[in-house]
Amino acid sequence: MFEKYNNLQPLKEAAEILAKKSDWEPLYNAEVLANNKVPVTCAVYADDMFVEMDLSRETLSKIPNSRAWITNEYEHNGIRADGGRVLGKLFEMSDAIAENIANKQHIKLN
Repeated sequence: MFEKYNNLQPLKEAAEILAKKSDWEPLYNAEVLANNKVPVTCAVYADDMFVEMDLSRETLSKIPNSRAWITNEYEHNGIRADGGRVLGKLFEMSDAIAENIANKQHIKLN
């Protein structure tokens, strides 16, 4: 990442120190995520300098009923740059997941 984004070079040493730290608390409970029942959508920014796309995709692969909108239209600032569009897309995706779940369970949505 530091080779790709030159403006992060001053942080490289600090990042390496943090990367060596091994006693972090878990960021999330994988078992809880694996038992998710509600629709989950998120925006994954292909060119995000803070969150690597592959890590987002790996996490999402473990969460049932989840979908990602993967886009290179924004970096890490989609909500700030174009919140209405980003949230509109995510709500649309959530509705589609909910409809799919309802159809599988023969539930009529309003």
